Amino acid sequence: MSSSSSMSSCMSSFFRSYCQPLVFSALTIFTATSLTACQSTRIQVNDCKAGDWGVIGNKDGDQGLDQRFEERKKFCANVDEGKIKADSAASYSAGWEQGNFQYWKRLGTQDGLAAKPMSSFADQAASEQTKKNNTPLHQLAYKQGWISGNADYWRGLGDQDGAAGRAASGETARAAEGQAIGFNRLSYLEGWQTGNQAYWTRLGYLDAHDGRPDAEFKQHATSAQNLGVQVNESAYRSAWNLEIIEYWKRLGWEDATQGRDVNTRRADAKQRGLKFSEQEYQQSWEQRLIQYWQDAGKEDGYGRPNLLEDRMANARRNNVFVIAQTREVYRQAWTEQNARYCSVDNAFDFGRRNQNMAFEVCAGAQQNRVRRALASGQEYEYVLRQQSYRNDELNRLADRRHDAEHRLARLEREIQRDLEDKNRVINAESANIDRRREQEKRELREFLRRSYDEFEDLRRWNFRYEQQLQQIKRDIYLN
Repeated sequence: MSSSSSMSSCMSSFFRSYCQPLVFSALTIFTATSLTACQSTRIQVNDCKAGDWGVIGNKDGDQGLDQRFEERKKFCANVDEGKIKADSAASYSAGWEQGNFQYWKRLGTQDGLAAKPMSSFADQAASEQTKKNNTPLHQLAYKQGWISGNADYWRGLGDQDGAAGRAASGETARAAEGQAIGFNRLSYLEGWQTGNQAYWTRLGYLDAHDGRPDAEFKQHATSAQNLGVQVNESAYRSAWNLEIIEYWKRLGWEDATQGRDVNTRRADAKQRGLKFSEQEYQQSWEQRLIQYWQDAGKEDGYGRPNLLEDRMANARRNNVFVIAQTREVYRQAWTEQNARYCSVDNAFDFGRRNQNMAFEVCAGAQQNRVRRALASGQEYEYVLRQQSYRNDELNRLADRRHDAEHRLARLEREIQRDLEDKNRVINAESANIDRRREQEKRELREFLRRSYDEFEDLRRWNFRYEQQLQQIKRDIYLN
């Protein structure tokens, strides 16, 4: 919304009495100020129309304002006086009490989370904002909020310490650090338990991710006990069991094109004392080979003959494997790509780029169509170059004719001006000027007459080329 439209809205029948002073006293102030004020006024109007005085009071209290029922009542009387009832004052007061409680509880929560002591209530009570709004104090609400915020603060620190692998006994140091703000032991330990579980979960995940057996847990447990850290075996093993499956999936995907198979990995897992997720490994291994043979079929299908037998014969040399799906997967991919390669559209594009094609890989009936499409693409480019050349000639001639027409019009104006000039001196010099003008006028008219036929001829050529290009493209689809 523009500033002008926003100000105009303020000047409606009701808004005029409330926004007019703002508009006319702040014309040099940034427009956002008036927009904000008008928006606030609209909200108040909507509240008046709704007639819920509990909500109106709650909003005032929640914003840290003192009770302003009479002011709100006067305002709403201009909107909908019928919404002002006998119990409106009581409803407003009840709503305000709740809002004031919410306001101070929110401040307490913020201070508690910010690691401030409960005594910070005095700072809030003496703040400029409190003085400005004449906010009634509510120490109990502040205290409730502070207790909640302080608990969240210590819960967060406990979680941080637990996740870092620190012992729960670290609460002693934390208690000393937090003596000035109030230490919440239960919240700290609650957070620490959450963090400790995350710590063991991460250890299990990392061991499995790197292919280390879950027997590593014993070493982790010993180290933890030496440091006084609580051991959580279930968290470790749960994470390890989930990630070890992903580990074998990754290896299956990699091994498929590196000459390794399930037999190799089964022996490897046994040697390392590692749980082998054989089914998941095999599925991932086969999926990778399916993709490999699909890619091979696509690669060969675009301009190469079917090389499946050669690829299968050389599979071991290339560190890949032939699987049950190899023939079908390769054949389907090769057929799809061959059809794309041998399409007349593709051949036409090859011809336009003046590139050769392997006609022999196309089906017998399709080969002639592909040859014609390739030749048509070459012809199309030739005609396009001719058209471009003629267009350049046409544009150059059009520019010359435009200049000539402009010069001729200027000459004719000059001649007419001199003819109408009764005070013009007639002498040898003026006569020479007239002769030169007439000569140039004849030459320009002759050029325009002569070049007209040339210009029209070039336009006809351009039309013929356009028709020819369209015909070439249509013909490639004919049998």
